[in-house]
Amino acid sequence: MLSNRSWGIACCVLLASAAAGFAQTFEINGPSSNPPTSQGKKSPRAAGKGRPSRPISDSGMGWGSSIEVARQARAAQQALDKGDFERAANFAERAAKAAPQNADFWFLLGYAARLAGRYPTSIDAYNHGLQARPSSIPGLSGLAQTYAKMGRNEEAKALVEKALAANPRSAEDLRLAGELLLLSDPKQSLTYFHRAESEQSNPRTELLMARAYQRVGDRDQAKKWLEAARSKAPHNPDVLRSVAAYYRETGQYQLALETLKPLPAKDANAMAELAFTYQMAGEKKQAAQMYMRAAAMAEGQIPVISGMLKLF
Repeated sequence: MLSNRSWGIACCVLLASAAAGFAQTFEINGPSSNPPTSQGKKSPRAAGKGRPSRPISDSGMGWGSSIEVARQARAAQQALDKGDFERAANFAERAAKAAPQNADFWFLLGYAARLAGRYPTSIDAYNHGLQARPSSIPGLSGLAQTYAKMGRNEEAKALVEKALAANPRSAEDLRLAGELLLLSDPKQSLTYFHRAESEQSNPRTELLMARAYQRVGDRDQAKKWLEAARSKAPHNPDVLRSVAAYYRETGQYQLALETLKPLPAKDANAMAELAFTYQMAGEKKQAAQMYMRAAAMAEGQIPVISGMLKLF
């Protein structure tokens, strides 16, 4: 038997897991766009990280270029490669302020600041860059994505339309256009997702298409695109959780459990979701065990859950 305190802790884990996972059922977490690119090649080190890379060349940086400015820009890119977005934004800000007429540095700052959650800084940086290069596709698209993150969808839509008018085959901007319409007009969003997928097949686009098809009531198509995403990213936790969510919503609990079992055993969110699925399947003993495992590992992993645990 579980104590009231234990069940309280387990419920906290489940609630936090729901907030972190279920709210983004059909989306792959992480940056939704590549950083602005300039001419040059990716270094083998950056390419090996699996993250989008913005090569910084030592030449052609325009006014204010110097060894120190280039060093700051490279440090920003290295921080991006490591996922340290706050440091990346700080380095990019120094580079942009040292070479204020270089639009690329402002776009780099806009990108890094968005990933760091510093949205006002991101908007200001993109606008600085667009003053020097008003028709820049990376600038327009990047600013649109920052507006989208802030929930300023109408401004984001206007910028995406402008970017697509200049580059109608941009898979990234087509996907963003679809995302902006997903809640208000899922049928129209599908036209953008299909165009994006035809330009560049991508599991993120496929997850979004699955979500759109679910919203219009076409479960067969939703399943098709979920499986397409799974075939491309069979070990991606977000893809697996999206597929499992579909199976749960359609009452196929055993398939949901089989989908979730390969998730990392040391991830509290994964354990909490597995527990919830066992509970939905009527397997109360397994659910209780998974809840307690999730509660035991949560405090060391998730600050939000740590705060909630202290309430019990």
